[in-house]
Amino acid sequence: MNNFDSAENTSRLCLICDGKFDKNLLNCPEDGSQLVFITTSPSKIEKVAGYQIQGEVGAGNSGKVYKAIDDKNNQLVAIKILHQSLIDNLEMVNRFKKEAELSSKLTSPNTVAVKHFGILNDGRPFMVMDYIEGTCAGTIIEQSGAMSLDRALPIFIQVAAGLAHAHDLGIMHRDIKPQNIMLIEQDSQQDFVKIIDFGIAKQLQSDSSMALTITGEAVGTPVYMSPEQCLAGDVDHRTDIYSLGCVMYEMLTARMVFAANNPVALMTKHVQEVPPAMGLAPSPAASEIERIILKSLSKKAADRYKDAYELKADLFALYRIS
Repeated sequence: MNNFDSAENTSRLCLICDGKFDKNLLNCPEDGSQLVFITTSPSKIEKVAGYQIQGEVGAGNSGKVYKAIDDKNNQLVAIKILHQSLIDNLEMVNRFKKEAELSSKLTSPNTVAVKHFGILNDGRPFMVMDYIEGTCAGTIIEQSGAMSLDRALPIFIQVAAGLAHAHDLGIMHRDIKPQNIMLIEQDSQQDFVKIIDFGIAKQLQSDSSMALTITGEAVGTPVYMSPEQCLAGDVDHRTDIYSLGCVMYEMLTARMVFAANNPVALMTKHVQEVPPAMGLAPSPAASEIERIILKSLSKKAADRYKDAYELKADLFALYRIS
């Protein structure tokens, strides 16, 4: 077990954009919503019955992630624990529980499985997940720039496959971005995809026509939000396809589809502006991937791929000939 620094960190969290801000701010500078106060105490050594905590491996707005060994089988796992200061915040507790509930249903090799969910003695919920070691696509873009199409295509196909599985279960991610696409080595395969962070995922309700929609929630990361997300309108699984379109564009160009000085201006561009030309070196493969990406980025959901399977099929067809 590791000892952590004793300094206590205090800040405020936005439940809309998931941004973390100075403790003296009352409202989110990006979207104006009221911020909640969070305190993290890195000195505390966590104890979870049935697991041996090895140390902290990461921290997010809602909690910390620890590397641990499962006493039953000696396998490495990751344990995510809600911040102590958030246990009285019903919205954050419910979001945490929802992430565990939805993630426990996922069985695709391209998603991270939740093995167990429980409550610590102090009232904080925790979830136990597969432990993965890798690098997120966002870090690779930052460090190496644009990715070649040869390398990127298998990644795109795997993300589409993982989303198709989630959508089949009625689960929409709502925050697909490079930081939530982990690339690991598995079964001798480089760049094996794991989609992470279903923290704002939503269980979609189907009606008799199988139309899966949610109304009136503007959540996600503005750089990758669909027009309907930006307008807090009806959203369905095709909003994830739009976000993946943004990711594909960025991974191949090292540029975001749209950029602006503030989230409102950025969301306005998603709603109103045509994506700039990607500027890829001319080739039949480049023309085809740009067509695929622009279809994914259609302003109207009805003009996008009807589902992630259809998107995956076009990506795989390009992969076979490129």
